Amino acid sequence: MEYYELSQSKKVENPIELMGLDPNVYCYTMARKDFEALDKIKVAYFSGNEAEEICDILISPTFMVSDRLKNLIALYDKETEFKGIQLFPTSEESRQYPIYWVPSFPEINCIHERSEIYDNGMVSSLVLNKQKTGRRNLFRLSGLLEYKIVVSLPVVESILRRRLYGVELTKLEVV
Repeated sequence: MEYYELSQSKKVENPIELMGLDPNVYCYTMARKDFEALDKIKVAYFSGNEAEEICDILISPTFMVSDRLKNLIALYDKETEFKGIQLFPTSEESRQYPIYWVPSFPEINCIHERSEIYDNGMVSSLVLNKQKTGRRNLFRLSGLLEYKIVVSLPVVESILRRRLYGVELTKLEVV
């Protein structure tokens, strides 16, 4: 099976910045216990400035997906849980009220020994072990400092058909 890393596109120059979220609670690494401590739905704010890009993946302060991407993920993995963040603009001119979802993906330790990982836990070159991935469509890599989400080819095709904005898909080597 082919796998891809799902991330925020490097072409997104000015993603919306959330205000009103505690970075100690909504942290980058977001372990399962951190996820369970989150409110079911939380209110946060963004500037509403026209220059800000409302994209389908945000990575700051934690990994979040838009409502559209959440619905797609739920089609492929009914067990993935989500906690919501309803955004309101601080600008009176803005009429956009996006909702983002913090997912809790299953963590899989399927990193092949050919992967190159720096001493600090950052990844230089990533190779997956196909015998450990099983036939999963979506999962998070465990044992890394970085937050890496992996999706299967059918998920990638669904994402591409929906023309989601600010999404990057990078093919991974599977051995």
